[in-house]
Parts: sequence; structure tokens; C-alpha cells
Amino acid sequence: MINLSVIIVSWNVREALKENIARLFELETGVDIEIIVVDNASSDGSRSMVRSEFPQVELVANDWNSGFAHACNQGLRIAKGEVVLLLNPDMLVGDRTLDRTHELLTNDPSMGVLGVKLIGPDGSPLGSVRRDPGLSDQLAILMKIPHILKLKSLDRYHATDMQYGLSQEVDQVRGSYFAFRRELMDSVGLFDERFHLWFEEVDYCRRVREAGYTINFCADVSCKDLVGKSFAQVSVAKKQRMFSSSMAKYFRKWHPWWHTAIIRAAQPAAILSGHVHDLVKR
Repeated sequence: MINLSVIIVSWNVREALKENIARLFELETGVDIEIIVVDNASSDGSRSMVRSEFPQVELVANDWNSGFAHACNQGLRIAKGEVVLLLNPDMLVGDRTLDRTHELLTNDPSMGVLGVKLIGPDGSPLGSVRRDPGLSDQLAILMKIPHILKLKSLDRYHATDMQYGLSQEVDQVRGSYFAFRRELMDSVGLFDERFHLWFEEVDYCRRVREAGYTINFCADVSCKDLVGKSFAQVSVAKKQRMFSSSMAKYFRKWHPWWHTAIIRAAQPAAILSGHVHDLVKR
């Protein structure tokens, strides 16, 4: 019986993916795991690396970049574990983390999604918990205002009062380590594939809470997050385009129509700012 299915969606991060999978196989764990890699048309040899070095890993090889939500769903449809873990390729799972994840989710049926403490490359804790997005904080982020001014209004969204040494119920956890019981999909369903990238886990956490389950942060165990290896390959303008598009879709789904209208109106300026940034950085 498989206790835990680890699903890794990967795009052009061969070395990080290799280190991630090797770490998973090195862990001393009491749970039986399967590893599923969904590769979104990488061109860096990621697929051949997985096939040659980790033949026991199930590889789903897409011939196009289908987006994060779609690729997650591909993995979820074939996962066999009691618990499924969506894990970014640039993560190194800590000791006891898989065991604790499985234990918490299988012992508490009210728990929907579980995240754990994330630690950056330099060993410092990362802010992995957020509150539900609001119009003012998302507009500020979209227009890159925090890069110029420190806004107190963003403290609520960024959950700056979060005590990362304390396990607790939260609004949402980051999608880089995102675990839940496979049976949760019977109530909540799969990820919304209208989100190509960004906001898919925000939407899912909200749907989980709407279904009567909790979102939980576990401070007992951790993962090292090498942070944004895939995103580093994408231009700022393209990231702004994808981010703003997903933001507008999220607001259309959960907020009044006029919130979406304001986000849509701000999109051209946000994308233009990305183009300017890319030109300056050349």
C-alpha cells in the first residue's frame, strides 16, 4: 500500500530536480512513497535524467507547457497514495517531514491542506503563509508599489504577525509544499485549470475551506526551498502577464465584478512595467 504520493511538476530545472528526487530516496521514512514527475516540455534533459537515474519514478512527459494546475491534475489522477504531496522541484525535504505530514493528515479528518515550515538557501525561514487576497493589496503587488514604498496595508495579506514557530490553522499555504488526503478531491475536486500559473493554490485553499475543512501550517518539520529556479528563466514582462491574468481570474471567481474590472484596467500598465524592467536589465 502506498501511503504518500509525491507529485513534482517540473520545467527546465534538471539539476534541482535531480537533487530533489535523490533527497527523497535518501530519507529514512516509515511511509511508503511513490514519486510522480510531470515534466512540462523541458528542453534541458530533465526527462532523460529521470529515466536513466531514477527509473522507479513515474514520468509524465508533456510535449507542451500545460501550466501548473493542469500538470498537477495529471499527477493527481494517477496518484495511488492515501496522502498526496505537491512538491516544487527546487525543494529539499527535511527529516521526518513526510512521516509527520502523513500522520497529521490521516489522523485528523477535519484537516484539508497541510503546509510545513520552509527554509531558504541561507537557512532563514521563509514567509509561506498568506491571508486571503484583497483588492488593495493585490493592486499594490501588481503595480510593484512595495518595491518603491513600504505599505502597512500589505501586512495583513503577508501575515507579518504569523508565528512560524507555532503550528496553527491559516488561510492559505504556499503551493511549493502542499499536502492533502487523496479523498479530499471527492469533495473539492481537482485544481482549476483556468489558472495557468499563480493563484491555483490560493483558489484551492479557499475551496477547501468552503467545503468545511481547515488549512494548516505545521511548524514541527521543514523543507529547504531553493526558491524560484523555474521562474528565474522567465522574463518579468511574461511573469507580469501570467500573474495579472491569474489574479483577474481569481477575482472574477471570488470577488465583486468591479474588483475584476479594476484589476483588468491595471493589467496593461503592469505588463508595460515588466517590459521596461527587462529592457533596463539587458
